[in-house]
Amino acid sequence: MKAKALTTPHDLSLGIAQAIVRLGKVDYNQVRMVSISTTLATNAIVEGQGGRVGLLLIGYDQEIMEQQGLAQRLPVHSMVYLAGGHDVKGEEICPLDYKTASKVIQETKDQVDAYAVSGFFSVMNPEHEVQLRTLIQKQTAAPVVCGHELTNKLNALKRVSTVVLNARLLPLISHLLDSVSRVLSEKGCQAPLMVVKGDGTLISEGIARQRPVETILSGPAASAIGAEFLADISDAIVVDMGGTTTDIAILAKGLPWSNPAGAMVGGWQTCVQAADLRTIGIGGDSHIHLEKDKSLHIGPQRAIPLSRLGSQFPEIVQQLSDARPVDWERVQFQSTDYIVLTNSHNGVSLSPSETELIEILHKHPVPLFELRRVMGEHSCQVEQLENMGVVRKAGLTPTDVLWSESIQEGGNLEAAQAGTEWTARQLNMSLESFTEFVREQVVARVAEEVLDKLFCDITNHSLSSAPQVWKKLLECLLGYETFPDISGYIQVRKPIIAIGAPVRCFIPKVAERLHCRCIIPPHAEVGNAVGAAVASITHTVEILVQPHMIGSGTLEYLVHSPHDREVFSHLEEAVERAERIATETATQYVHLSGGKSCSVTLDRKYVTMGFLSEVTVRACATDRVIKEIDANWLPKSNIK
Repeated sequence: MKAKALTTPHDLSLGIAQAIVRLGKVDYNQVRMVSISTTLATNAIVEGQGGRVGLLLIGYDQEIMEQQGLAQRLPVHSMVYLAGGHDVKGEEICPLDYKTASKVIQETKDQVDAYAVSGFFSVMNPEHEVQLRTLIQKQTAAPVVCGHELTNKLNALKRVSTVVLNARLLPLISHLLDSVSRVLSEKGCQAPLMVVKGDGTLISEGIARQRPVETILSGPAASAIGAEFLADISDAIVVDMGGTTTDIAILAKGLPWSNPAGAMVGGWQTCVQAADLRTIGIGGDSHIHLEKDKSLHIGPQRAIPLSRLGSQFPEIVQQLSDARPVDWERVQFQSTDYIVLTNSHNGVSLSPSETELIEILHKHPVPLFELRRVMGEHSCQVEQLENMGVVRKAGLTPTDVLWSESIQEGGNLEAAQAGTEWTARQLNMSLESFTEFVREQVVARVAEEVLDKLFCDITNHSLSSAPQVWKKLLECLLGYETFPDISGYIQVRKPIIAIGAPVRCFIPKVAERLHCRCIIPPHAEVGNAVGAAVASITHTVEILVQPHMIGSGTLEYLVHSPHDREVFSHLEEAVERAERIATETATQYVHLSGGKSCSVTLDRKYVTMGFLSEVTVRACATDRVIKEIDANWLPKSNIK
């Protein structure tokens, strides 16, 4: 059985409950596992949303951080550099600066939602990160995230980005999981709640609450696995289009390619081990907005579709119908843009202007241009409240423009039409021309990204960085540019498997541009859920055994575990210890994630440097929670 319901951002539990109710009669005593994949983390990063983070850096060079641009880009409320840290061997460089750290915590504890702690070489020895975490926990109840808990990979700059994003996501993932847990409890379902990670494997609810950054690309990873299961094709391109993003994965032998460098999302390179996916900020609910020159852009921000807003607030239909084209050079505000109160501020202290703004929005959504007029200079608070998830923007989206071709539930057609007609008039276009223009914008973007993804995988170079003449040739090959004496043709050999509710509006035309097959399998709209159901709990732990010369020819071996650093006199003794730690850590992780029994595979990788050997020990523990799945209700693919 399957069921879908619209997302209800103001109260996620409502949409979840609606989907469960639509399943019909369910014996919840027979449910063995509840598994969810989520685009929450990916969308939040792409849209720049999340909680306020206090970042504490141990042993980082401020000049390097500024040269790399991280000091300016990191989305943190405060950032402090502390003395302390370890070297590449895990030996202390200087003591941790407790005095400064304690002062900073006292000054910021009422201003941030979570703390992120990162030591420059903490993966070699997490001692100072652990000490600082303990200090924070003594002085405040705010959650703390340490870099060594999320990855054991060297690369301090990627690690600090990862720990900041994780801390920023904590309140958002808690809100989601609280909503799911509440609905399940009301239904009397006692089954464990699992969450899909970015590599397509499962983790427990508890771990997801601590490490939400590991759910980056959770949705598309589950969709890739679900696409292979539904279409029964092991080598293909999976295009998963949702409300906020479109995700592109390459399937080889039934599994998505993995990214050894870590997931890249929203311009942030992280240490998160995830499927090698291309994520772009365009989907069915992407905000359609006009620039000063009247050029039209779609995404990357998501907006509540006008059709959905109109179903809750029918009065906007008349407002949109009465709206006239504006002098764009002077106004630069769309009559189709609204601000909507979606969540409580959850106890976060608000400024007087923010409180006033929320009071205005309590009764009904307000057009953005009207809010600017009423709030004046204080209207800038809208962006901050939007980042906190307290308010959201509503506006015209592809879902509204392509209403007649989209699968709609509970929407307001008149609101969608009124918003579409206003924007078409603003651009001096007919309704039919504007509708096709929006479709072609989405199709062109997705087709280019699919081609660029394939090209990057082969050459490690992006088509987007090519000279202008080659970009013109690419447009010719895709059919978007014509020249008097030149025609082009390009063919992608792999088929595209399309997953997600909006795909029928766009992806067949993407396949036409790339001259390849488009496969929209039955149940494509729930392909993501299928992938979540057939996923397994898997955890990999890598431990480095490093030679270290001391004194006059005395050799010892350092074992850098996720917890501390141990020293041994003999290599084999150190390797055996590393294998025990890796096996125990991986197994414990699987058990904490809800696994009952698991198989563990061990690998050793030796790197010889002269007469010295460095060894990486890897333990992989796996438990497939659902051993079998009834596929009788899943008919084979429908090739378009």
